[in-house]
Amino acid sequence: MDNDVRTMLLDQATRLLEAEVDQSRLKTLLEAPGSFDRALWEKAVELGWPAIAIPELGGGLGLDLESLTPLLQELGQRTVSLPLVSGYVTAMALLDNGVAADVVAALASGEAIAALAFGEAGDCGLMPAAKFANGKITGAKAPAAFAAVADHALVTALDGDTPGLYLVALGGAGVERDVLEVIDNARAAAGLRLAGAPATPVVTGWAAVLRTAGIAATLTAFEQVGGSERCLKISVEYAKERKVFGQPIGAFQAIKHKLADMYQEVEIGRGCAIDALESLVAGQSDFLSLACTARLGAGASYDFCARECIQTHGGIGVTWEAEPQHHYRRARSLALELGGAPFWRDLLVDGQRVLETV
Repeated sequence: MDNDVRTMLLDQATRLLEAEVDQSRLKTLLEAPGSFDRALWEKAVELGWPAIAIPELGGGLGLDLESLTPLLQELGQRTVSLPLVSGYVTAMALLDNGVAADVVAALASGEAIAALAFGEAGDCGLMPAAKFANGKITGAKAPAAFAAVADHALVTALDGDTPGLYLVALGGAGVERDVLEVIDNARAAAGLRLAGAPATPVVTGWAAVLRTAGIAATLTAFEQVGGSERCLKISVEYAKERKVFGQPIGAFQAIKHKLADMYQEVEIGRGCAIDALESLVAGQSDFLSLACTARLGAGASYDFCARECIQTHGGIGVTWEAEPQHHYRRARSLALELGGAPFWRDLLVDGQRVLETV
């Protein structure tokens, strides 16, 4: 039954995206900072996508994460940005800690959008610098995906010396959004300046922050895997079609090696993402370490495949009209939104005591 539901959801998603999304629409989103495809989001809401993995208790459909991840891969293949990961992660953090049931229901129904404001300006790590005191947060957060259009943000901050997660209404007092020109304007990114912004405590402790970030990283890895798959696919197609000296460029050893290396990276990223997801679903103690490998493996895979896709296409690969630029932009954006690779690598290699307590 579960497989039937997943197949139906994926078929539904494929048909919608094929009908609604094309290169010209994606390029329009790249032109203006803070762009968000509101029309596509409304169609996704009608189909119940925000509610897929949220439990029925929170107003969701109560399906499993294995029903959500194929959809994320499909979005990644097409470089479509919808706040499904941020919505799910925020809703589950609130639901698990018995906080803001009305916000959970709004996220499940698609009436509200959430952003994950975990990053700090000028820092690739996730240790917060913003301060929480007397029910309010003061500080600045690095540009976060969907923060330009979100109704709520799950924000990391310090209460004394203790990191924690806090829910902030972005339409409330003390909140200013800085919508900036970034490499991927289609992510509706914005920095947040919080000057005594009212905040609701969700959960405290570095372990809880890392676990929540690990869940977001694991789900994002499936978007990255989808992007890597698409880079390989269009590179193979172009290598078969483009001819030089009377034969397809795919006949040349240099191109063959590129494609073989891309395939290897795709499968490494896919394996890392699946391992982390299975550990999360099973509630295993090694989840955070596997989330680190998913973050690193899928991120490296997408970055490599996006670059090699451009190289395989040659001169046309760097033009505005071609598809490869979309994947390069998205690969760079996803690689930074939840903390950079150095942070996750250090956490995996040097943070064993932290990992063992999560």
